[in-house]
Amino acid sequence: MKLHKLSYTLFLFCFFTSAEPWIDTSNIYLRSSIQQLADAGHIKTPVTTFPLMWLDIGRDLKHVDYSSLNSAEKQAFDYVNHQFRMAKNNSKKLELNIANKDKRFTSFGEDFRDKNNIKIQTSHMTESFAFGLSTSYTFSPEDNDKTRFDGSYVAGFIGNWVVSLGKQDRWWGPGWDSNLSLTNNARPIPALSISRRSAIPLEIPFTEIEIPWTVTSFMGVMDDKRVIDDTLLWGFRLNFQPFDGLEVGLTRLAQFGGKDRSQSLSTFFNVLVGKDNCGASGLDCGVNKENEPGNQQAGYDLRYSFNVLNTPIGLYGQYFAEDGDNSGSSLSFLTEPKVQVGIDTNLKIFSAHTKVYLEYTDTYADCADIDNRNIGNCYYEHHIYQTGMRYQQRTLGNLYDNDATSVVLGFISTIDQNTNVTSKIRHLQLNTDNNDKAPGNNIIGNPLTEVAEDLIMVSTKVQHSYKNWRYTLGLDLSRSTFENDIKDKKQANLFLKVEYNL
Repeated sequence: MKLHKLSYTLFLFCFFTSAEPWIDTSNIYLRSSIQQLADAGHIKTPVTTFPLMWLDIGRDLKHVDYSSLNSAEKQAFDYVNHQFRMAKNNSKKLELNIANKDKRFTSFGEDFRDKNNIKIQTSHMTESFAFGLSTSYTFSPEDNDKTRFDGSYVAGFIGNWVVSLGKQDRWWGPGWDSNLSLTNNARPIPALSISRRSAIPLEIPFTEIEIPWTVTSFMGVMDDKRVIDDTLLWGFRLNFQPFDGLEVGLTRLAQFGGKDRSQSLSTFFNVLVGKDNCGASGLDCGVNKENEPGNQQAGYDLRYSFNVLNTPIGLYGQYFAEDGDNSGSSLSFLTEPKVQVGIDTNLKIFSAHTKVYLEYTDTYADCADIDNRNIGNCYYEHHIYQTGMRYQQRTLGNLYDNDATSVVLGFISTIDQNTNVTSKIRHLQLNTDNNDKAPGNNIIGNPLTEVAEDLIMVSTKVQHSYKNWRYTLGLDLSRSTFENDIKDKKQANLFLKVEYNL
């Protein structure tokens, strides 16, 4: 058994010495194709945690019997295999993005937030080391940070582990449009991370059961303008497949430390074991709660795939909650849990193989104030870390922030190997309690809207590749209605992205 594992590790190590180590959040068509192959049982590794390692994806591609695939699976295989071959090459890329407005919501596959920017990317990898340099210039940024290094990293490989330092987008969960835990809606924070490189299975003794699993953790610094400067953010995610068709993810996020706050090892230990609620396990927070360690969120997500009349179906959901109030006799360690549920399938629409999904997310939490008014303003919020789970005025998790419900119907279509189309129809109810924690303050409270907003948005984009060029043309159309006798608002955002591989 030990010889078998050693041979397996050496094979993976030698096979990937020239590839980029992971798949980022910029390509929704690649993710859709990978998920399709995973649902069909051809990819055996967990695939709902991004960055997603190329290592196991490439290995599984090599073992696919191409002749046994149906037409949709062949198209998905060809696309993933093509992207894998491109990732194996040390690359340089130039990008130009032009839009008439900033992008209000940034989802998976959408890598610009501010309008009008230019970016240069390069990557290189050896047997034990990898780096990616991504530098961009934004002409009119929301946060006044014109020169950025988002997407840059340096990484080293130690056995089956990858240790990296950089600013990388993360997407933790099965959602296509959004997640409750981590998305790429906000700019990435600088962080030190460690991740398992290959999901080598856990073997259950005396059985033939093997459970592929991955784990990743990071420690980052929230270095933007906030109530408590340089707040630390710790993230942890365990992702595994207990049996074919089911994928499970466990996630924790915690803010602690920062200016004038303790960030000692004992404080982090209290965060780690969940001892960070006043009165819980004898924790004395002090008169002004100066000893309260931090702000946590935790939860789990599931995705189960199966076939109905030879049609693949995926059911997924996420249950994510704030840390609990364990004062007094309370036994609740998680409070105000919120949910996301969704269903997806693969259909042929107008001769194009298409991933279709319907997704519902709710982040309204009733946090009644002293007057017993039904208001929210507590999900993604904290009484000490008042800027909340946000970075550069965007939420780390749900695209639509707190006190919101969303229903999204989405289509991810592959016309041919070079042309893809994405469309979404969104119905969003933003800030449904019609109340903001700090009106007029851009570092506290809901960054999207201070009043209730009912929004319908239709979005579409077309992506076409030709030799070393790739073009993406997109359009967002929206109509918002408001309470408080505010006039309806209609908006259109047209954007063009041009990429050239040098």
